Amino acid sequence: MHRRSYQTEDEGSFLLDIIKIAIGVFIGGLAAAFTYEAILAYRAEMAIRKVQEEVKAQADRIEKQDARRRQAEAEALDAAQLEADQLRSAKALAQRLETERQQRKDAAWAKFYQPSPNCKIDPGTTPCANEHMVARKRFEGQYVDR
Repeated sequence: MHRRSYQTEDEGSFLLDIIKIAIGVFIGGLAAAFTYEAILAYRAEMAIRKVQEEVKAQADRIEKQDARRRQAEAEALDAAQLEADQLRSAKALAQRLETERQQRKDAAWAKFYQPSPNCKIDPGTTPCANEHMVARKRFEGQYVDR
């Protein structure tokens, strides 16, 4: 039998193999680190997009609520304006009717009371004032607006 002698490999080739393995492990570690960073960046981007969508949806809801509120305020303002216009119109009508009533009453008074000739000359005397007051009381008691 022939024995093979133990061949020692070159020490340089052993170190070279270890360096190759170390470089492979290093490159693998770098690849894993870059992959991990890429995954983190992707998750962060997705979270940012989700937050942006939520913010946009909330802004849309707020805008719709503001639009509804502005519309309700405008309708309330229109209703208040209409009510104020009607009130002004009613006040103007009441004032016009009161003015007309007062004019009719003054005309009726002018027809009812004719001062005596002495009172036409000097209306400031006591008998003229008494005559005017008596006539006014009689007129107020009889007057009916038509």
